[in-house]
Formats: sequence, structure tokens, C-alpha cells
Amino acid sequence: MTEQTIKRLIHWSLLLAAVLTLVSGLGITEFRTVDALTFGLLNKAVAFRLHLWVWIPFLVLLIAHVLITAHPRWFRRRR
Repeated sequence: MTEQTIKRLIHWSLLLAAVLTLVSGLGITEFRTVDALTFGLLNKAVAFRLHLWVWIPFLVLLIAHVLITAHPRWFRRRR
């Protein structure tokens, strides 16, 4: 994998984790609305479990994203 591919993978994964965190948080607080919109797929219990499990990957991806974008020369290959 190239450096650019890894950066894109981290950025898109972080976006996905952020959306999952947002949707699962809404599934906890506005459970009746989210339950109806997802046709019962994301009820309050599932949203709570998803919200508990997604914060770890979100935090790891956020740290990787910040490190790669703040100090890109740390991750470049030396020639």
C-alpha cells in the first residue's frame, strides 16, 4: 500500500466511525425516531451497544489522523 492509500483509508474510516457514533448516539436519545427510520434495525439496546464499542476505533483513528496530518514528515520513507 502506498502512503496516499493509507491516508485515505484512515480518513474515510474516521468519517465512518464518526457517523456511526452520531447515529448510535441519536439511537440512544431519540430511540423512537431512529427505530422507525431504520425499520426496527437500530433499537435502543443495539444503539447503546454500538455506541459503547465504536468509541475505541474512533479514538484510535482520530489519533492516527491527527498524527499523520499534523506531522506528515514522520511517516515518509527516508530515501
